[in-house]
Parts: sequence; structure tokens; C-alpha cells
Amino acid sequence: MVEDILRKGLLAALETYGVYEEDLEILLEKPRDRSHGDLSTNLALVLGGRLGRKPRELAGEIAARVELPREIIESVEIAGPGFINFRIARPHQIRLLLDVWRPDGALRDIRTGGNRRINVEFISANPTGPLNVVSARAGAFGMTLVRLLDAIGYDAHAEYYVNDAGRQVELLGASLRANYLQLVGEPVAFPEGGYQGRYLEIMAAELQERDTTVIKRATTAFDDESFQRVRAPEGNAEDWRKLPEQESIRCFAKYALMKILSWQRETCRRFGLRFETWYFESELHESKRVERALDKLKKMGATYEQEGAVWFKSTTHGDEKDRVLVRADGVPTYFLADIAYHYHKHQRGFEYAIDFWGPDHHGYIPRMQGAMEALGVGRAWLEVQILQHVTFLEGGRNIQMSKRRGQFVTMDALIDEVGADVAKYIFLTRKPNSHLDFDLDLAKQQSDENPVMKVKYAHARICSLLAKALDAGIDPGEPTAQSLAHLEHEAEWNLVRELIRLPQVIVSAAQAREPHRLTGYVDEIAGLYNQFYNQCKKILDQAPDRRLAQLHLSLATRHVLRLVLDMLGVEAPAEMEKRD
Repeated sequence: MVEDILRKGLLAALETYGVYEEDLEILLEKPRDRSHGDLSTNLALVLGGRLGRKPRELAGEIAARVELPREIIESVEIAGPGFINFRIARPHQIRLLLDVWRPDGALRDIRTGGNRRINVEFISANPTGPLNVVSARAGAFGMTLVRLLDAIGYDAHAEYYVNDAGRQVELLGASLRANYLQLVGEPVAFPEGGYQGRYLEIMAAELQERDTTVIKRATTAFDDESFQRVRAPEGNAEDWRKLPEQESIRCFAKYALMKILSWQRETCRRFGLRFETWYFESELHESKRVERALDKLKKMGATYEQEGAVWFKSTTHGDEKDRVLVRADGVPTYFLADIAYHYHKHQRGFEYAIDFWGPDHHGYIPRMQGAMEALGVGRAWLEVQILQHVTFLEGGRNIQMSKRRGQFVTMDALIDEVGADVAKYIFLTRKPNSHLDFDLDLAKQQSDENPVMKVKYAHARICSLLAKALDAGIDPGEPTAQSLAHLEHEAEWNLVRELIRLPQVIVSAAQAREPHRLTGYVDEIAGLYNQFYNQCKKILDQAPDRRLAQLHLSLATRHVLRLVLDMLGVEAPAEMEKRD
């Protein structure tokens, strides 16, 4: 990439000042003002204080000393307080654009991950109810990051962790059982702290209509995926209600888990999410992985016993206090199960793990990374991305949502309201650790004010142009250097300069774990294409050379839009209805 050539040349120039590669990071970014060139660095500003020099004067010296191939970089200029700006020669810009177009070109060159395996775990919602909007944001980020990592040459593996063990599942079963017994007229006390969502009332009513055969048949829907553990209990609800209380609760819980997981799986499908693995917490306990992880920690000297409980020496690894692994009653904590789960990820051959957690999990990070360090895996093996909350706005006002008493907005309701594409795109317009105001009114607009519609309309406009060309007997074929050399208008070259940034954008978005760079990029592409289209009107009426150049530029733009929208999991439509 051009960035590599520039860094190499700049480092050679900096050696005369006693500054070497390990002394600083050379950042190259697109100037805010397009008239200032194609790439810019602030290294003179960074080094000025260190070397006791005026940044602008130092920038001038560096610019004079840097040696760069003129067929690639046509000029080096100084701007502002000491920025060094570079202009890429237009013939080389054409070569870069064709490199983006070719399957064996720039996008193959950025595949430097060596096919190393990375586990990306996201959503992992408790299987106690439908997925909510928090899960939607996690799904948008997690799935896009998986695609980004694949694009730069990693073997990224999407995983969903099912918390199907412990008190919450028992409480779920007791809640469904209570709803069912109330429906059939049997007095029963609702469990303290039980789940009270409307979905449980509906599930209980459905159970009245379902016989053993129907319930058993529902289980077969899970046979073809990693859901071997999902099985309905024997019999039907009438059979379960007659069992001793604890056994009855377990049957209702097992059915509720099956039903809710079927909802969650279908919701993920509707949102365009695919998981290679759905990993069940219950498997950790039944396979004794939890006990083996505890034994390993004991052998590593990372635990101690106090007042009958087993503790992890979490403070040794940067945590604020030590943490309980096994309670005094002998019951393992969720923390220990989580340690065993992540340790098994490492045992399954993943060289790196990335988790998406909610904003209330900041304190959980050092203890989990510390546990991995204590097990010999290493702190850096586990990376955690924190997802901040989403506020929904309608009519300019906040919509108050609460999980209390089951009153919360589901992921399915969001999909029904604005569509999966719109929801994903808007979620991905901000960094994952930034709070997001989701404007429902804007999301429903069918105009360029809606950011995803702006990009979709640009793609559909190109498809329409190319279809009209074919109808007129004009087949543009593949873009070539000869045809693109006839680009003249500044609006055309502004678009070229942005299109050739695609490899850099993909790499930076993947490495920084910031998929929002993709939405910002395609928004810029759509805007620049609209400017080009409006300023270079009547493309099909141009002279043959100019017409072909513009059609080939349109083809390249469509290619880039499709690639990025595919990474975002958003459809690139060939046609769209006219706007009001």
C-alpha cells in the first residue's frame, strides 16, 4: 500500500535526526480538506517538542529530505502548523483503483492474518426470554467484526454462549409452571423474583393445546445444528404438573429453554447473524470441565481456602479484591464456570478470544484476564469490547424502557419497526463503547436523511445507470487503465481518491475493532458518487471515451459499496422505490 511506501521513506529521512522506527508511530490520515492532498502526517508536530524544533520548520526539512518514487507520489507539501501532505499521482491512483477491482489485487494483499483462529463471542443472552435491543447492538458489532477479521486473513469463529445452568433456569421453570397452573385453575404462589413477561403467559397458554407428540416434534428442529442438548421433557404439561414439585419445575424449565432458544435462534437468523457454535454452560458441568479448571488453578497456586470457600487470588492479577470460586456449600460460582468456558476456548485451539460485554461488566475484565494468566494462557489472549447503552428517541423524546416485569423492547420488535438493515447500520455508526441515541423517526425515513437509505439509493442509482447503458446497447465491460485515464472532472477524482482507500479502511477497522469506520466510509462514498453524478450529468450522452470512463468509475463504485455493505450485513438493492 502507499502508506507503507510513505512510512519507509519518512523513516529513512528521520534517521538523520537520530529517530528510528521503534521511537514513534507514523500516522497517515486523509486530510480534512481534500485540497490539501491525499494523505497527511503530523509527525513533525509530534517530534518538534522532542527535538526542540519548530514543527513547521522541521516539517519543511523532512519534506525536503524524504525520497519517494515520483511515479507514485507526485508532490510533498507543508500545511498549517507543521503537517506534511502527500499527493498520489493520478496514474497511480488508477492502478490502485484497478487493484481494488481485481479479485487477486489489494483485498488479497491485506490478508495477513495467517488463518489464525479467533473466537468472537457476542450476544450470549440468558435464555430466559426473547432477545432485546441490547443484543441487537451486540449482534451488529460482533458479526461485522467476524467478517472484518476474515477479510484480513484470520479464521474468525462466531460463538453464542447459552447460560442454561444455575438458579436463573430453575426460576424460569418455576415461573412457567406457575403461569400454567394458574391457567388450569390450580392455586399456586408465584415464585419470589420470578419472570413475569407476557411471553411466559403465552407459552403457558400454548402448552394447554400441545400434546406429547407436538412437543416431541418441536425438538427435532434442533437436530441439524449444535443444539444436541436441546430436548423437550417426556410427556406434556399435564404430565409435568403431576410430578413432585422440583421434578415438575425441571420439566417446565426444560421446555421453556427449548422454546426460548428457538425464538432466539430465529431472531438471530432474521437479523442476519450466524454462529458456528452455540456453547451450553450445562456441558461444562456435565463434562467436569468446571472441576478440571479448578484443579488447574489449584495446581498453579492461584487459589486458597477460607471459611469453607475456595477463593481465586484475583488481586495478584490486578483485581480490586479476591473472588470466590466455590461457595462454602460446595456450589461453584458463575465466575468459575466462566473461567472453565474460556479455558476450553483455548483448549479448542483458538489463538485469541474477543468477547462483547455490557457496560456493567468493566470490573469483570481484570479478574477474567487474571484467571487466564493464572492458567498459563496469558492476559492478552482475552480481549473484551464493552458495548454501551442505547437510548431510543421518538418525536425528539426518550422512550423509557425497562426489563422490570418483562416490559422491554425486543429485538424482533425493532426488526419489525425499522428493518434489520436499518437497525444494524445505525448501530454501527458509532464506536461500540460510545452511547448511541437511536432516532426511530429517522430510522423510518425513506430518504437520504436516513444514512443507510442514502447508501442504498446510491447503489440502486448505479445499477439503474448501468441497466440503461445496456438497454442503449452500451456494454462497458471491465474497467481498464486506458478508459479511466479519460476521467477529467474534479468530482470524479475525489471519488477515485476515496475508493482506493478501501484496503486501508478494512485493515484499520479490523485492527481497531471499530466497524463504524465502514459506515463512515460508505457514507462518504455515497455522497461523493452523488456529487459526481449530479455534476457530470447525462453520462450516456457523453463522448464515447468520457462515457466509458464514467461508466467504469460507476462500476468500481458499485463494487466497493457491495463489498462494504456485505461486511455490514446490509443488502445492496438493485432497485428502490421512488422517494416522496
